[in-house]
Amino acid sequence: MPLSTQSQADEEQYVFVASLDNARNLSNILKITMSPSQPYFRLSTFGNSGNAHYDYPKDSDMVELFKCTKTQTNRYKMSLLKPSTKALALSCKVSVRTDSRGFLSLQYLVRNDDGQICFVEYYCCPDEEVE
Repeated sequence: MPLSTQSQADEEQYVFVASLDNARNLSNILKITMSPSQPYFRLSTFGNSGNAHYDYPKDSDMVELFKCTKTQTNRYKMSLLKPSTKALALSCKVSVRTDSRGFLSLQYLVRNDDGQICFVEYYCCPDEEVE
């Protein structure tokens, strides 16, 4: 099962949040590619405004742990992922996982004002209608 866990410092979090926020606003589809070879972890967006690719190397300061034994690419409708971006903006760490069927699991670690740790999990099925 491919696994990419991302640790986000303030500046790094902005990059990841901005990537997904741009994707949410400019595209209809988010394609996630995880691979044991380059580009390792890639977010690609497709929409009326054009296409964009965001690559995250496995040795990036943003990545705390990267495990992937086989290349897997799946597409997701941005309309289904949009509700998860609020938790993303509040998170300290994000775990991104997919299973063999392409189901996406996003787990957000969020600290509240008292310093307590909460987890928000979000699941999304792949879009099988898109080529």
